[in-house]
Amino acid sequence: MTVSNEQWADVKLVVCDVDGVLTDGTVLYGPQGELAKPFYIRDGMGLRLLEAAGVKVGIITSEDSPVVSGRVKRLLLSAYRPGMKRKGEALRQLMGEFGATPEQTVYVGDDVNDSEAFEVAGIPCAPADASRFALDRVKYICSMPGGRGAVREIADLVLHAKKLDEDDLWKGIHIQPEEHDAGTV
Repeated sequence: MTVSNEQWADVKLVVCDVDGVLTDGTVLYGPQGELAKPFYIRDGMGLRLLEAAGVKVGIITSEDSPVVSGRVKRLLLSAYRPGMKRKGEALRQLMGEFGATPEQTVYVGDDVNDSEAFEVAGIPCAPADASRFALDRVKYICSMPGGRGAVREIADLVLHAKKLDEDDLWKGIHIQPEEHDAGTV
């Protein structure tokens, strides 16, 4: 399946899973529990640019991680839904909150726990290294792996289809950086 340029241009909401999408799936544990997850800076930049373009960005994850919460806050994303085992219902709620139809909604997931969200989103996507289950159910498979550029690839497709310039968006985010932290990547 493919996604047309017109479909990418109509996107109002992009929602991502975390492990295997925004990270490469690696989680470092110590005696106190989860210590770290590696995030890719360019994926974060893509999410910031989408927000600057007026596209709402949400994160839905089955975990409830302080590491992820901190990342979401740093990026100033529109929505964060931790601890969601039923991602389809969480996605429907975000669509309602932001006034996005299924056709205007991208969901990026990588495994069986994303199944319900794949069914809800009009544009389900997966990183190149997603599970076979996910790859068989999406409309777009990224050329890049999870945690290494897949999310930025999708952001670039949306921004390009909307004919938006990344440099102008970045400059718009940081018009008056001394007044507030406009989110960094």
